[in-house]
Amino acid sequence: MNPADIRRLSELRSILEGFAARHAARRAVEFPAETEGLRCLLVRLNQAIQRRDYESFRACDFELHEGIVEMARVPCLRECWRETWAGLLQFHEQTFGDHYPGARVLIDQHEHLVAAIALGDPAAAEDAARSHVEAIWFRVVDASGAGGEGEGNPLARATAYLACHLDAPLKLTEVAQRIACTSPGHLTRLFRCHHGIGFQAYLQKIRLEKAAELLQATRLPIARIAKRVGYRDLSRFSQHFKRHCGRTPGEWRKG
Repeated sequence: MNPADIRRLSELRSILEGFAARHAARRAVEFPAETEGLRCLLVRLNQAIQRRDYESFRACDFELHEGIVEMARVPCLRECWRETWAGLLQFHEQTFGDHYPGARVLIDQHEHLVAAIALGDPAAAEDAARSHVEAIWFRVVDASGAGGEGEGNPLARATAYLACHLDAPLKLTEVAQRIACTSPGHLTRLFRCHHGIGFQAYLQKIRLEKAAELLQATRLPIARIAKRVGYRDLSRFSQHFKRHCGRTPGEWRKG
């Protein structure tokens, strides 16, 4: 399967899992006990990572995603999802060992996804599911430097990668060299030419725009939203948010 086909199949998986997560979150409101199985799988994922048992991690990862699909209780969804997963299986097996040496980032994403479902927040659950799948693709692009939309366009590759990794520490030098395949100076010039601001200012802008979207569309706690967009310091997030949006996160949520 060529990279373009893999990319399209990954997009289909993103749509299916986002749809499943949305419906699973709705069921969690009425049947909160159904999320206990997902939490148990999170514990097993963590244990597998601590043992560096990546075979068990991959098996548990499958169980977790399938569990979310099954929790949605949508006719035919599981069959469609399994076909898509099977189509991507070889791709995942070939890339997992190379691109997830620590896999800690996956644990964080899974924990956020399960928390959004357990909260009974459909919008937050769908966003978490789709962001997780889309980040998988761009992490592979990160390591391979090949394939995806925007190939040969450093700015397109960089902006797509940033959008899928808002929760991660992001540095100009690493993004320029590993993702955009260009020099930090040239990437900075591209950002200034096309967006009117530099790399760091652009990154902060899209982080705060995503935070504003989540504050309005979801019921996620403000601290979780801050972490979701790359802020570990809540007070710093609040300062930046107010400077950018003119209101504190709490005021913004109230409208």
